[in-house]
Amino acid sequence: MFGCPKLEVHWHWPEEDIQQTLRAQTQIADELERSVLGKLQLVHDPDGRPNIVRPVGSHHLMGTTRMHDDPKLGVVDANCRVHGIHNLFVAGSSTFPAGGYANPTLTIVAMALRLGDVLKQEFTAGALSA
Repeated sequence: MFGCPKLEVHWHWPEEDIQQTLRAQTQIADELERSVLGKLQLVHDPDGRPNIVRPVGSHHLMGTTRMHDDPKLGVVDANCRVHGIHNLFVAGSSTFPAGGYANPTLTIVAMALRLGDVLKQEFTAGALSA
């Protein structure tokens, strides 16, 4: 529209995330039953995978600007600085190399506070300008 490119997202669950989800579900179900607190009924697709086909409800899209020390494997470094661009930073769940089981909000806040400290230190040292 108006000559601007449109973003097209091809979203899927990586095999590693599927396996981690299956392990977590199994461990939670086993522990609930072992401790006689209840029984967790797991819902899987016909192929035995967790029913996580598409992002709905509480799913969080993460990892589009993954954090990694190697610029070939990630977009930002450990300080959320975009590789190769001195004064560009990205903060948010897009930098997560993998998603966790719970909501990402507290981790995002912690990362933003940490990035604020880094920016303050670099600005004070004269490494960044206003």
